[in-house]
Amino acid sequence: MTHSSLARLATAACTVALTSSLVLAQSGVAGRWTLDVDSPQGATKADLVLAVEGETVTGTIGSEMGESKFTGTVKDGTVTFSFDMAGPQAPMTITTKAAIAGDEMKGEMDYGMGVAPFTGKRAEQ
Repeated sequence: MTHSSLARLATAACTVALTSSLVLAQSGVAGRWTLDVDSPQGATKADLVLAVEGETVTGTIGSEMGESKFTGTVKDGTVTFSFDMAGPQAPMTITTKAAIAGDEMKGEMDYGMGVAPFTGKRAEQ
C-alpha cells in the first residue's frame, strides 16, 4: 500500500470514528426523563420523552397542565426546543434549553415572563 493510500485510509477511519462518537453521544440524549421544575406556581414534575436523529430532537413533554409535542435541536449534549402550553390566562410558548450529562440534565424553561430552572433524571426503563 502506498503512503497516500494509507493516509486516505487513516483519514476515512478517523472520520467514521468521529461521526460514530457524535451519533452515540447524541443518541444518549434519547429516552424518557423525569423533570423537577421550579415553576412560578411552585415545584412541579414533568415527563419528557426525547428521540434523536442527527441533530434533530423530537418528543413530548407532559405535566398536570397537559402534554405537548415539539421539535428542536441537540448538539454537544445540549438540547433546545420550544413547546406550547396552556397558561393561566392564555396559551404560552415555552423555550427550553438543557445540558445533558449521562443520566442527568439541568436547564431552564423560558416562559416569556421569567425563567423556571429545572433538573432531570433519566427514567428507569
